[in-house]
Amino acid sequence: MMRLLIKNANVFDGKHAELRHNASIVIEDKLVTDIVDAALPEDGFAAVYDAGYQTVIPGLTDAHVHLSITGHSLSDGWRIDEKAVRSVRFAKEMLLRGFTTVRDAGGITYGLKKNIDNGFLEGPRILPSNAMISQTSGHGDIRASRAEERITDGIYASADLNSKISVIADGADEVLRAVREQLFLGASQIKLMAGGGFSSAYDPIPTVQFTLEEMKAAVGAAADYGTYVMAHLYTPQSMRRAAEAGVKCFEHATLLDEETAKIVADKGIWLTPGPQLGREYPLTGLPQAVVKLFEDFRQGERRSAEWIDKYNLPILYGTDVLGDIGKAAAIQLDDFRLYKARFGSFRGLVAATGNAHEMLKLSSFLNPYPEGKIGVLEEGAFADLLIVRGNPVEDLAILADPDNIRFIMKDAAVYKNTL
Repeated sequence: MMRLLIKNANVFDGKHAELRHNASIVIEDKLVTDIVDAALPEDGFAAVYDAGYQTVIPGLTDAHVHLSITGHSLSDGWRIDEKAVRSVRFAKEMLLRGFTTVRDAGGITYGLKKNIDNGFLEGPRILPSNAMISQTSGHGDIRASRAEERITDGIYASADLNSKISVIADGADEVLRAVREQLFLGASQIKLMAGGGFSSAYDPIPTVQFTLEEMKAAVGAAADYGTYVMAHLYTPQSMRRAAEAGVKCFEHATLLDEETAKIVADKGIWLTPGPQLGREYPLTGLPQAVVKLFEDFRQGERRSAEWIDKYNLPILYGTDVLGDIGKAAAIQLDDFRLYKARFGSFRGLVAATGNAHEMLKLSSFLNPYPEGKIGVLEEGAFADLLIVRGNPVEDLAILADPDNIRFIMKDAAVYKNTL
């Protein structure tokens, strides 16, 4: 049994703002077995790492990524093998940024996850949704043009739909089959497209997608397998329908209003309020209607943060990274700066650590990693941790600079060490 020691650690446990100072972290095989507030004898350990009184935090979780969407749009026209191969680099680079776990919000993950878990590839733990489930002309209807028609049931002229990044289902019966197919492929949760989006051609933002009956069918099928539905949506109308159907996690929820926030609080729904519009986008030269849409969404982000704070709604850190890999590298850590501005440093850090631990409980027996705890640093946690220059509990923007992440460990293996 391999034993490792991290000494002189100021430990953030993923839950509490107060750090444990000058602690020693004991790791046996791939789990944290003890954290003591004292120095320990170093003999008997295979390796000893000196944190130098820097902050040790749980490995980060990005609760909304798309590992197999690495083109410049949802409709890149690539074959399934191209998408799968490109996802290998995407995953490894996320791990090297300190994300030891990600929740994939729709895409091709089966082979990638299997080969990361068995050690053949390097990457984060993956909580897979498998294919996004969309209605026809919904946000997951990723046909590149109106010329790409349905040939017959489940067969399209679209390479993107045929790659199963998303699947189209209309009516409760088709939704049931689509959900069960994703569960067969190992989904730990189900992703529905419940409203319009920016990155698709046939569903304006205000559209409300899937009927209540269809969404209830998805929620029921997921619940029968002990898990939950997460839904892409922006508008209060979409959110209220999804809440009534029993959806447990709202992705984006940018235009959240106070009435809907009360519903979210009452039902205990999780939010992944990725700060997409808080990023700086050049708007010069765009049509006035598009500029207005962006400004409306920026205002929506500011207002939704007020309701999230007022009703103490549970949030997750999610960046929705997809597309160009270089752009993803610029966004995934930098969004901590935006989470700090919206929610404060402590709450933003918990969103990427301890809240991920709580969220994973929604998957119950479909949790693909039951052997250890994710998102926390305590006895029984996976040995997934970072050593960080400074204290991100007090200043979350520290994590926006990758140079401040001095040490990355996942499963007791070290992937970065600049101590």
